Amino acid sequence: MVRSLLIVLLLTTNIFAAPNIVVSIKPIHSIVSNITQGITTPKLLLKNNQSPHQFHLKPSQLSLIDQADLIVSIHPNFEAGLTKALSSIDNSKQLMVNDNSSTNHHSWLDVGHIQRFSASLTDKLTQIDVDNATTYKNNLTLLNQKLEQLKRNTNQQLSKHSTTQIAAFSNTFEYFINSNHLQRPTVITQSHGERLSIHKILKGKQIMQKQQTKCLLSTIEIPKKRINVLTEGIDINTTSVDIVGFNIDKGTQHYFKLISTMTNKVDQCLK
Repeated sequence: MVRSLLIVLLLTTNIFAAPNIVVSIKPIHSIVSNITQGITTPKLLLKNNQSPHQFHLKPSQLSLIDQADLIVSIHPNFEAGLTKALSSIDNSKQLMVNDNSSTNHHSWLDVGHIQRFSASLTDKLTQIDVDNATTYKNNLTLLNQKLEQLKRNTNQQLSKHSTTQIAAFSNTFEYFINSNHLQRPTVITQSHGERLSIHKILKGKQIMQKQQTKCLLSTIEIPKKRINVLTEGIDINTTSVDIVGFNIDKGTQHYFKLISTMTNKVDQCLK
């Protein structure tokens, strides 16, 4: 009798267990954490400054993927190290932040895009965890309110730079620049992993000088000496931005701190 009761309890627990969610990078983990607050805590896959572009999954990370009910990632072309592992996972257990219509996968830098993703995530979670549907939807409402405020604050802080000339080492900042109505930037190279040719260096310097560009943005992966080569002899501000927020604690507040920190850096660079 006792044994039968225990079996029933175990089965009931498994049926109503909250979903096991794995998320690739910190900014998206933060958004998922907001939606799942009070239900479950998602697991972060990439830690300790692991580059999303170049990493090898450890056995513990592979185990997280195997046990997940839902895996949230940016795009296979972004997290290259995940491609093989995800190819064996059913599509119904995966959710991507980026669709296939764009080759630029840094869409979390656009708060509006994150709002649309949050709605898609909530729909997905209510399908796989019907019992907590109301909580997911309530969490989405609260998250949207905070994201709207973040969007307003960011737009307002950068609005005074709407006519200021800006340059970017790569297309990484496209979503951030467009969503905040900044000038279309001079882009030195499409990929921040690409080595600069003499032609690209000279062309970039020429355009920045001609346009009297105020600020050159780059990500932390770009060596300082590479930026120095581009800016030598030019009166221009530079700033290096950590777009993933490696040094910001994971959790519900991570995304908001990341965008605010980035906004402050861009604001200072454009002054």
